[in-house]
Amino acid sequence: MVKTVQSGDDGALDHHGEILPPLSKSASRIDVEKIESKRRHSKKPGDHPGILWFYRLTTGLCGLAMRQQFRTIEVTGQQNIADDAGILTVGWHTNALLDPTAIVTTQPKTLVFGGRHDLITRPIIGPIASMSGAQPVIRQAELARGGASGEAAKRINSKTMLTLAESIAHGHGTALFPEGTSHEDSKMRRLRTGPVRSVIAANSIAHEKGLPEPHLLPVGLHYRVSWLFRTDAWIEYGEPIRLDDAIHPDEDRKKLMQGEWVEAPSERVNKLRDKVRERLAPMTPDADSWDEHRTWHALGHLRSIANGKTLNSWREEVLAARKIRDDIRGGDDSLNELQPTANRIGKTLHSAGLDGRAIGSDGLRKPRVSEHLSIIPALLLALLSAPLTLFGSGLMILMGKVLGDNTDEGLDARTTYHFLASMLGPLIVWPIPIAIFAAGVIFVNPWSLSIPVKLIIAALLPIAFHLSNKVALIAWDLHVVSRDARRLARLHKDSESLRKDIVESLAVLK
Repeated sequence: MVKTVQSGDDGALDHHGEILPPLSKSASRIDVEKIESKRRHSKKPGDHPGILWFYRLTTGLCGLAMRQQFRTIEVTGQQNIADDAGILTVGWHTNALLDPTAIVTTQPKTLVFGGRHDLITRPIIGPIASMSGAQPVIRQAELARGGASGEAAKRINSKTMLTLAESIAHGHGTALFPEGTSHEDSKMRRLRTGPVRSVIAANSIAHEKGLPEPHLLPVGLHYRVSWLFRTDAWIEYGEPIRLDDAIHPDEDRKKLMQGEWVEAPSERVNKLRDKVRERLAPMTPDADSWDEHRTWHALGHLRSIANGKTLNSWREEVLAARKIRDDIRGGDDSLNELQPTANRIGKTLHSAGLDGRAIGSDGLRKPRVSEHLSIIPALLLALLSAPLTLFGSGLMILMGKVLGDNTDEGLDARTTYHFLASMLGPLIVWPIPIAIFAAGVIFVNPWSLSIPVKLIIAALLPIAFHLSNKVALIAWDLHVVSRDARRLARLHKDSESLRKDIVESLAVLK
């Protein structure tokens, strides 16, 4: 039986007196029987609960979709991913389904995910997540609103936690987001204890079975603007957090070995959770507001230019802003005094649809002629790709746009629909135009083609659709280059105060 609770911003509080995240319509419908029936179970402790060939197919499609979603993707720290030991990757959560996808596509591990209950019960994505081995969780956000009994939530969540712990102990990976919900904030929210409880259990199981100690791996997920299509991404794997003595007492370890979920001692849980926050917070913007974050990015560009350098990648921009943040908090008076000016610079650029890359040594940099002229190849490539792209992928582009712009889950979930359209389009949408083409050439046969030729053309259509989409993405990127050049040129016409702020800031930083 489906139980529906209040969705939207209802002001409900958790047991800490903090406002619970609002529920989307999907999350507000809790069907305990369906949750338990759709969950896939491991054949034996430590086995991946998914269908492995389907898991690999899904992750392959995820990789293709990620390369369409992001203009640039940079990954660092992969040497911290252990070959033999299991891994729990923890990160902050600001980009809904893109966050776990960024991890699963950049790790060699076979991952098991735990996620919101409707991950495996909603249409389309539910069967995909279930066959990929995703494990359901009833969160405090649903439980506190009466979405399930405490007994049902404990039964479902305990099974999920035990499955994750067994998987980690036996060398698999998982990724969990201890904030418990995706959000649009500029700093981490309060961390929940679920992930560290799971990895402590994994460590206890590994200890009992003589397996390598699992690793707890923090990851920085950095997006230039998380809710925009074709933005930049940097996935930063940090140094592992060692678990050391974070295991259950002897008696509780025996219960875990018998398949019974047992909570770890609270002092060990809280100590490890605090260590996760200490290590993870510096790998996020950790700003009081996005305006403050843009201020640090502006100062990062300014200091780099003052030193005769330019920041040539999104990773370099993030690191420069992080250094500014840390220096300000370390007591750098000159940077602290420049913050109001840099704040004006950041706000002005943001309101013009630009960022710190527009700053130049004489104020605003002048857009190059090639940037203005990039609209020409953009139009030519768009015209070249339009017939196949619109025929093959027009429906999935429209669906991603409409669903993303109308989601009730917030800006942080917007790109989830863009991503799902890119990921599932080849499986769900492309068969439609292929069938239309096949029917046309078979029954109408305007070119008098032989049956083998028709079959070859139909078989090649997915490749043609994919190549056409890649050309369309290049066209879009060139359009963005030209658009930003026009924005920069317009800002030049009315930028005397901005230019003055930049020049004076550079003089202070030299």
